[in-house]
Amino acid sequence: PPAVLSPGAQVLGYTVERQLGQGGFGTVYLAHCEGQRFALKLLHLPRVGERAEREVSILTRLHHPNVVRILGHGYWPVPQPQFIVIATEYVDGRQLDAWADAENPTAKQVTRVLLGVARALAAAHSDGVVHRDVKEANVMVRASDGLAKLVDFGIGDYAGARELTADILPPGTVDYRSPEAWRFLRAHLDARDARYTAGPADDLWALGLVTYRLLTGRFPFDGEDGACLTEAILSSAPTPPHEENERVPRALSDVCLRLLEKTPEARTPSAQTLCESLEQALRGADAMWDV
Repeated sequence: PPAVLSPGAQVLGYTVERQLGQGGFGTVYLAHCEGQRFALKLLHLPRVGERAEREVSILTRLHHPNVVRILGHGYWPVPQPQFIVIATEYVDGRQLDAWADAENPTAKQVTRVLLGVARALAAAHSDGVVHRDVKEANVMVRASDGLAKLVDFGIGDYAGARELTADILPPGTVDYRSPEAWRFLRAHLDARDARYTAGPADDLWALGLVTYRLLTGRFPFDGEDGACLTEAILSSAPTPPHEENERVPRALSDVCLRLLEKTPEARTPSAQTLCESLEQALRGADAMWDV
């Protein structure tokens, strides 16, 4: 990992307790300062460059109960900074996939968690921010009340931001890319200057994949290799969740399938529309939703 800190290490006044996770660009620690706990994210400046400042900018402009809250940032070590340090609220809970495995949640519980993520995306999209990496690992479910928090805007983008990507497709998790992103890549393989711009519809597609996995325990598309999987994403219709798992209410299955439409025009048009659809589904919930 880019930064290896032992319990008790001091970083800008924060005392490290333990590592929470790591990725290609940085490491996240649980830390405390003046009796309060924080999630401390250390990003290696030579590797992330301007992307670290962009994450800070995004978190600073987003204020919503379902979005992780930034509480401070700085550069460390102070004499010759190697890392940007981002302190956010510590969400005491589990990643979405771990929560689902442990809780075996009801349709009602799943819908409430999805509604939290949809509200976070609605707030972000209304402010011109696209997350670009919606997946189970970037949703935390708080243990105390089941509140969903969208975290890690490290590869997020916003309207008017400077282009940082040197590839045709922006950074992101390959399996969660939208059909329109794959179509763009296929159409522009020989165009060195072509750049795909991810938008809200890409976040909604990714949330559709997350929803499908929560309802059925698997991805909606299969392939022996990357090329076959991409072809399935572009051309195969997923088995409706309520047919894959008989405990899934039809209304929730339909919401999921609308998120997985092949084109943005046919897909759920916005995160706010998704919120309304989930709220309507909850209002019509019967006893089946508590199984």
